[in-house]
Amino acid sequence: MAALHHHPRPEALEDIEDPVTYEEASALLARTGHPARAETIRRWVKEDGLDTVSVRSRTGFTKHVSWTDVLEAHARRTAAKLRASSDWP
Repeated sequence: MAALHHHPRPEALEDIEDPVTYEEASALLARTGHPARAETIRRWVKEDGLDTVSVRSRTGFTKHVSWTDVLEAHARRTAAKLRASSDWP
């Protein structure tokens, strides 16, 4: 009997070059030393008007956003925090 697999990149994700979920983005940012929670990334998406794609899963819909867009939003906010801190040269 052949195993059936779901395509790992549904067609909707083709609209975003480097899609990640908010949770995946949060886990990746945790490795930078400047973490951001998934809820924070959701706020950035809304504030910056970033494009998202919703993909149906077994548990409902999962939103994906461009990893590049998340990194750019993160960099802007991290740089602003560092400039405001006393540790900035």
